[in-house]
Amino acid sequence: MGREFKSPESVSNWKPIPNFPAGAEEIILYRDENSGTYARLLRLAPGFTGTDKPLKHDFDEVVYIVQGGIVDRLAKKPYPAGFYAFFPEGLEHGPLDAPVGAIFIEFRHYKAKGKK
Repeated sequence: MGREFKSPESVSNWKPIPNFPAGAEEIILYRDENSGTYARLLRLAPGFTGTDKPLKHDFDEVVYIVQGGIVDRLAKKPYPAGFYAFFPEGLEHGPLDAPVGAIFIEFRHYKAKGKK
């Protein structure tokens, strides 16, 4: 992969995200095949509507809104570009809508088994 800076589109294309509502795409920036930990760009099309239920994960997640903005339906709050969130493993959050569209950078960290 090299150590130089690159455009994400130079190493991968935007791809629809399996099991996500239509309008969500990703570019995987980094993945640790041993742990499952990864970093990605997440793009939500303008008018994106998330699932009907809050999300809950088996990993820690850090999300930073790079462009656009989202509305967190559980918290009933809008969040523009420049905001970030940390969702520890097991915490319910969302669902999210993106009336104007959004691009996030997202880090998903899977803890080593037995080391919680």
